[in-house]
Amino acid sequence: MNPFTLVPLFVYSLAATLWPAQIDGHRRGRELLLLEIVFVAAAIGAGMLLDNLVVPRAAGLWWGRAGLFATAYLYVCGRGIVVVRAVLELPALQMRRDEDRNAGAVDIARGRTIGVLERALAVTLVLLGQYGALGLIVAAKSLARFKALEDREFAEYFLIATLASLLLGLLGGVAVRLVLSKS
Repeated sequence: MNPFTLVPLFVYSLAATLWPAQIDGHRRGRELLLLEIVFVAAAIGAGMLLDNLVVPRAAGLWWGRAGLFATAYLYVCGRGIVVVRAVLELPALQMRRDEDRNAGAVDIARGRTIGVLERALAVTLVLLGQYGALGLIVAAKSLARFKALEDREFAEYFLIATLASLLLGLLGGVAVRLVLSKS
């Protein structure tokens, strides 16, 4: 695989991860998801152009794989909170916003950390081909929030956020597997 193909996506992933301004709802969910799709598609397109322009030596291809893994984890774990937040900001899913805004800083930090770990674990399980083990993530989170899940509105919010997070991890892992299978 040509490692130069990954450069634009890696740069975008790094820049987007270091640019947290959109996390706290400065943009509406639909806008943010559309922008995210456009930027990722542009980065992939730029990478395809680089693939045709630059041909690395065969000895340099190993770092293409390392870059692929780094890019996948960086994007899914670092930028994932913005994507999940954008899903929760969609007009059809506007619920619990007042309670969510009133959550303490410690609760928000814990939730973000859990989300990052959840997506990293999802990517890892997909890369290992252990798709069935993704259910363990949902089970573990459900056990931790068992009492809170009695509140139907919270349960729906929790399920949407968990599934959006897992979907992002799943897509990241599947994308890596597809790229590796073609190289």
